[in-house]
Amino acid sequence: MPKDVAAQKPRPGTSACPGLDRASGPLLPPIRGYSDVMTSTPVADHPARPRRRLVALGAGLVAATTAAGWVGAWLAPAGSVIGWLCDLTTHFRVYTALAAVAGLVVAFRHGGIAARLALGTVAAVHAVELLPAWLPGATAGAERRDGAVIDVVCLNVRYSNRDTERVLAYLRSTRADVVAVVEVDGVWADAIASLGGDYPFAHVKRGDSYEGIALLSRWPLRDAEVVDFGTRGMPSIVATVITPAAEITVIATHPRPPMGPALDGELRHHLREVGRRAAASASPCLVVGDLNATPWCEAFRGLVATGRLRDSAAGRGIQNTWNARLWVPRIPIDHILVSPDVTVLDRRVGPDVGSDHFPVEARLVVPSRQRDGATSARSMPRRLSFL
Repeated sequence: MPKDVAAQKPRPGTSACPGLDRASGPLLPPIRGYSDVMTSTPVADHPARPRRRLVALGAGLVAATTAAGWVGAWLAPAGSVIGWLCDLTTHFRVYTALAAVAGLVVAFRHGGIAARLALGTVAAVHAVELLPAWLPGATAGAERRDGAVIDVVCLNVRYSNRDTERVLAYLRSTRADVVAVVEVDGVWADAIASLGGDYPFAHVKRGDSYEGIALLSRWPLRDAEVVDFGTRGMPSIVATVITPAAEITVIATHPRPPMGPALDGELRHHLREVGRRAAASASPCLVVGDLNATPWCEAFRGLVATGRLRDSAAGRGIQNTWNARLWVPRIPIDHILVSPDVTVLDRRVGPDVGSDHFPVEARLVVPSRQRDGATSARSMPRRLSFL
């Protein structure tokens, strides 16, 4: 082999390509910045990724809360802690819906497809549940104008509230025909007694604190009685109000709030028994009081179904009554429910009277009924009765 060719033959362990040694790597100087990139700390997440994760987490919480309220009652055993917690979420359904709508707006800018789908589904589910409260069709029922027009007020005065003059002034100004008052202790019982000129007929069961209850009327009360619907120490009043044109059964009631699985079961039982009493009434019926239940919880649904009752607020929006001392959360737990043959002309939330509850006001038309001429001594109308 010629010497010049042999001289060009690569040595063992070296590359035939100039500038590249197999053993030692590239002989050329590295590209500027290349080694720095390869040996530096991994690049941090893109700024959008933490926001997307946060949106996904929020969407998951909203979806889980909604699912708990919808399916918890079916899957969780009655009286269990899980069942109670699931049903508790239904009371705040409006706020869950608002969170879903707000989250959906944010998700379209910062979230992923999964978050948008989850929040959109939750918003649609709540729309199906809540929007009928504003639809005129929700007031479907008897629409009659021939009968007794009566104004009804429901008010939880809060027993620790001592602004009695403010409440009394409100009741005198509204000139309601029938008033149900709850949380009547000794102080409030004495205050109610001063309304004898405005409400000559009353049945009052005073309590030590929140247990007391009273039913006031401008018209005679017949067969007024204190009834225990299964809530220990929380009496209700049932009476027949004799108006000039009709008779109507009024059930004033106030069960304990569902502060735990046992009390939740007690609330369901209480309202179910109230429903049975309403369904058994031979005359048109009203259920009035602080029910400690929103229209979306199982206890309220059971009451409406059992008693064949209608919510007087239907078609007039969601009318929050508690907590009057806070802007959020406020939920509708004070109610005036009517039997199907009663027409609701108006229904609204009253002004702040110093309690933690707002009053509820309704104008109703009760159908005229031919009354039985015979009246027993026991059922004769009575005026003031304080127990």
